[in-house]
Amino acid sequence: MVMECLICRGAVQREDLEFCGVIICEHCEGKMMHLSAEEPEYEAFVSALRGMWQRRFQASRDRRLKDGDQL
Repeated sequence: MVMECLICRGAVQREDLEFCGVIICEHCEGKMMHLSAEEPEYEAFVSALRGMWQRRFQASRDRRLKDGDQL
């Protein structure tokens, strides 16, 4: 299974930032660390992270997601 970046949907390496069952590529991680709320890409980052947390919440609420399961 090919893993993809939560933000840009590009292919990722195993060394990239991984948390809560998702991966953010090195490029997006660097961009996120320096992104301000006034920049046009900010909303895309917020939207991707919000969607991840909403899916995680819904899955845990439906009791389909166990600790350690990926989305």
